[in-house]
Amino acid sequence: MFYTYPMNKHNNQKGFAPIQIVLSILAGTIVLGGIVGGVLYYSKSPQELSQGKCGDGVCDIKEKANPNLCPRDCVSSTVSSSSSSISSSISSSRPSSASPKSSSEKSPFGFHPGNAENYSYIKDLGAKWSREGLYLRWGWVDVNRDGSYKFTEATTPAKPNVSNSGGKINYDNEWLNAPKDTKLVLNVCPFGRGGDFKDSEESAIYQNFVEKTVERYDGDNDLGCVLSSPDCYKNGDRQYPTSEVIQVFKNNPIKYWQVCNQVYDASEEDKTNYASQFALVQEKTYKGVKAADGSAAVLIAGDSNKELYPKVFKELNGKYIDIIDFHHFGQLDWYNPKKDFDYIKTSLQSSGFDISKLRFWITETGTYSGDPVALGGKPDLPYQTEKQQADGVIKAYVSAISYGIEKVFWAWNIVEGFQRSGSIFDYTGLVYDGCDYVNNKYQCGSNIGYDKGKGVKKLSYYTYKKMVEILEGSDWDNIEAIQEKDGVYVYKFTKDGKPIWVAWNDNNGEKQVVISGVNSSSVKITESVPNYGSGKEVKDYATAFKTETRQVTDNKLTITLNESPVFVEEM
Repeated sequence: MFYTYPMNKHNNQKGFAPIQIVLSILAGTIVLGGIVGGVLYYSKSPQELSQGKCGDGVCDIKEKANPNLCPRDCVSSTVSSSSSSISSSISSSRPSSASPKSSSEKSPFGFHPGNAENYSYIKDLGAKWSREGLYLRWGWVDVNRDGSYKFTEATTPAKPNVSNSGGKINYDNEWLNAPKDTKLVLNVCPFGRGGDFKDSEESAIYQNFVEKTVERYDGDNDLGCVLSSPDCYKNGDRQYPTSEVIQVFKNNPIKYWQVCNQVYDASEEDKTNYASQFALVQEKTYKGVKAADGSAAVLIAGDSNKELYPKVFKELNGKYIDIIDFHHFGQLDWYNPKKDFDYIKTSLQSSGFDISKLRFWITETGTYSGDPVALGGKPDLPYQTEKQQADGVIKAYVSAISYGIEKVFWAWNIVEGFQRSGSIFDYTGLVYDGCDYVNNKYQCGSNIGYDKGKGVKKLSYYTYKKMVEILEGSDWDNIEAIQEKDGVYVYKFTKDGKPIWVAWNDNNGEKQVVISGVNSSSVKITESVPNYGSGKEVKDYATAFKTETRQVTDNKLTITLNESPVFVEEM
């Protein structure tokens, strides 16, 4: 993960010095990034197609008598195998991918990952996206790098000096419990950092692996198999997906694939040629994804210093990316991503990319509560309260979405304790894990450090839920940035034809804001953070937030902004 430390740290406490600012509702519209994608193809060899009758698109007498023999042909006889009708050439351009259609796909709210407590938290919070934490690695699925894919028996290597590490993974079972309306983003990568393709044959096999992976999980009738059940890729492999797996991904297909996590993930240890090495992996992954599913979208790795990307973009020369991702963590005034994404967009344009055809996401963002330790030479971070973290939730999402970021994923996980090392990433979760870093050790138990107890929800949990409750269903293509200066921020959303304003104040004292253009006689103002010192004190979500009704005079409303963001809704 990449995180930013501010040049100047604010004092944790704020004073009060009223001053009046008059704002008018401006007619400015920020349009979210365009949509890119297309149909590309990595063709199956004649040898592959001739190894078995399964996959010929015909549900014959034998297959009808035993539907499990080849669900690929018999699940729906009205839908033909997708890959057999795609052109065999690789397009040099970047055609458009399918635009989001369902309410889940349109939603900007996500987590990395969202699978805590078997996805129960993400369902309660109302978020619709989960970028999963387990990556699909070619080196694990195809340990001999020869096309012998073992998705149900992937082998993870043991980590040096880590007991009980390594073992088997059944990728097919990993995402069976994801809610149908939770859209998943999966990461695919050839190997861990320090790996490399030994020759062009290996990179071609990797591309084929990506194609087979996407076919397996994209929900259409082509499962990527060339043999009849129970085998799939080679005789005796017993890799044919079960009927349960087929149905789960038919109901909730994987349509978003991210290439690794960092641009160093595809480079040799010295990283000298990281840009060309990663660009090759990005290209091979992109072609493999598009060969299997032309409507799927491909993200570039987002977890690297922004200065590393220009060389990669130059190598890619305007191709092989649908979605730009960049991760953003920090504290206090960390939240606005504009500076980083402006830099990235400039680099993209100079490398031949049309940024109007790219989409922009943040698949990891967050701030913390508690007192992280300084690791790896990073500056020490100050203690932050639950309330400061909760404020950061609203500011991170609203500033990003208003800038044109299409999806924002809070990370790491909904529950604390990612690295268990006391770093910032152990404290960005919205639910306590019952542990804290005390006396140079990550310890678990009762009354440990600042932890309030395992399973206790922080203020930020309730703030996130309220944010989704109020803003979900907004017109995400039309968000107005009313004010972004002098430490005062006001944004106008539109939901079901009615405006919702979100406002906050980053100054050390109060600020008054006059909102014009209000079309109702009164408004409801809701503070975004529960009116408590800790989430442990919240007993009833329905009454946890301070609200008030204010009258509107001459279509104008005057409100006083303190520390926490507020929602303003017409009544």
